[in-house]
Amino acid sequence: MSPLALAITSAATAITAIVAVFITYVLTKKREHASDWRKLKLEQYQEFVLALSGVVRERATPDAQRRYADAVNSMMLVAPAAVLERLKAFQDEISYVNKGRSQERHDQLLEELFRAMRRDVHPAKLEDSAFPFRLLGLPPPSES
Repeated sequence: MSPLALAITSAATAITAIVAVFITYVLTKKREHASDWRKLKLEQYQEFVLALSGVVRERATPDAQRRYADAVNSMMLVAPAAVLERLKAFQDEISYVNKGRSQERHDQLLEELFRAMRRDVHPAKLEDSAFPFRLLGLPPPSES
């Protein structure tokens, strides 16, 4: 093999190796970013659910209402449109100005919201379509 052919082959091999390393680096960084973003969303969704649990009828306090409002407002930073649309529908249903509220509609909208959040943080097909989502409240105080 001539020195020129050897140099061209060596250069092509080196360029291919550099391109492969670069592509691997970019793809790894992209995957890490997506993973970090999903983790941030999951943390925000967990905060929302904890705050929502704090405003269940028996537990609602002004501090719990503030925490819930902060959690809802913070979702605007991380949630995609599909989640925000369902959050808005849920908020409209539970709003104190909505005089036609129904428990059935509340449960349906909450279920849709939770499913949208689950799809957002775990986009693979979830087998939970028959699973009903409900919030637990506190038991009634015991009579002493």
